[in-house]
Amino acid sequence: MAVQFEFYKNPVQGEEEGETSYHPRVVNFQHVTTRRLAAEIHSATTFGKAEVEAMLMELSRCMGNHLREGQRVHLDGVGYFQITLQATEPIHSMAAHADKVKFKSVSFLADRDLKGELIGMHAQRSKYKPHSATLSQEEIDKKLTGYFATHTVLTRSDMQSLCQFTHSMAARHIRRLKEEGSLQNIGIRTQPIYVPCPGHYGK
Repeated sequence: MAVQFEFYKNPVQGEEEGETSYHPRVVNFQHVTTRRLAAEIHSATTFGKAEVEAMLMELSRCMGNHLREGQRVHLDGVGYFQITLQATEPIHSMAAHADKVKFKSVSFLADRDLKGELIGMHAQRSKYKPHSATLSQEEIDKKLTGYFATHTVLTRSDMQSLCQFTHSMAARHIRRLKEEGSLQNIGIRTQPIYVPCPGHYGK
């Protein structure tokens, strides 16, 4: 089975200009559960499925205990796990108290053996489109003008379908259009319904 991927636009750094570039990113809408891993290990060994699942859960607990103590955990053939920290507020003195520091995340560094298992993988372009279409503000305005010629109100899901946006991108553009005075909400905050402001989108 091939790894599904899609191309994403690279962010522009500061005032940097030049040819647009993209980077590949894995897009996989499935996740493998502990139960599934236990079933696969069970089918390849003499261990019972419930027994394997219990061992995996215990492994998670043991790793958590060691990570909580600031220790680095190494699983042979898998990799290294280590916690990272962050400050709760800007720190301006080396004498800052420990209560200004909290857990941030767990970093992972793969073992060479695991990386070796992945080198020969096959990748193919995803048939799904998990990110938004790229439209200019002028193109969005043109689509909205056509939309409001036959519709009286607009919802966030309508914006998604109209412009092929993701949930977050549609919400972002609606917020921008509200701030610019192009759209107004005639619904309630938790159930917004938008209409054009006077002088916009043919109204």
